[in-house]
Amino acid sequence: METDFGNSEAELSTSTARLRESVDTEVEPRAPGTIYKVSIGVQTDNNLARDNMFVTPHYRDEAGTQSPAQLATQLANNFTAWYGAPVRGQVKVYLEDFNPGAIHNPLAIADFGTAGTFLSSSGPREVSLCLSYYAGQNTKRYRGRLYVPHAWIRVAGGGASAAPAPRPTAQMIATAASFATVVLVPPRLNGLDWTVASTVDKVARNVTNYWVDDEWDIQRRRGYRGTTRNLGTVP
Repeated sequence: METDFGNSEAELSTSTARLRESVDTEVEPRAPGTIYKVSIGVQTDNNLARDNMFVTPHYRDEAGTQSPAQLATQLANNFTAWYGAPVRGQVKVYLEDFNPGAIHNPLAIADFGTAGTFLSSSGPREVSLCLSYYAGQNTKRYRGRLYVPHAWIRVAGGGASAAPAPRPTAQMIATAASFATVVLVPPRLNGLDWTVASTVDKVARNVTNYWVDDEWDIQRRRGYRGTTRNLGTVP
């Protein structure tokens, strides 16, 4: 089932986040200062797990009062409010210890949307608007990027536009920017700050500024694989 852009109130009500029950789900808060890596993903064009479009923001728990399960649920609900359609997706919360060689199982998973309902893209799936941000100063190790897919923006912006034009519209830019204010910033009220996580310094710094330019970007790390290949040899 593809996304319908005229969703009824009844359909939207099915998008409430549902915490996935697991023996590994952490429902108790960790210590203040804990850093989390979050994956927010949406099924795109089919129900294959590999065809998720996702972004990966970081958070630091300043107060030690919110659990990974609560963070996952809140971000799932925030995304649903921003997106406005019952498309299938999930939020996974991981511990960020800056050790890429270690196995990291999710501390909590929250599903949202309607099973079997996936986003239908129009145009190349890697085309995105870049949500750029920094913590205090726009320099290395203090800045980050999240690539908000055109496929998300065209739905969240209230219109099913076709393939992206040479430049995004003002509405598209505003929609990408609102991903920060609607989805990423609200957890701060519960003591969880959106951060820039530096793998060099091994610290997380609170985001202070963000912007979206009027130009498309390409993000190829979405797990998509070609289905056919045209091969040739040079004599």
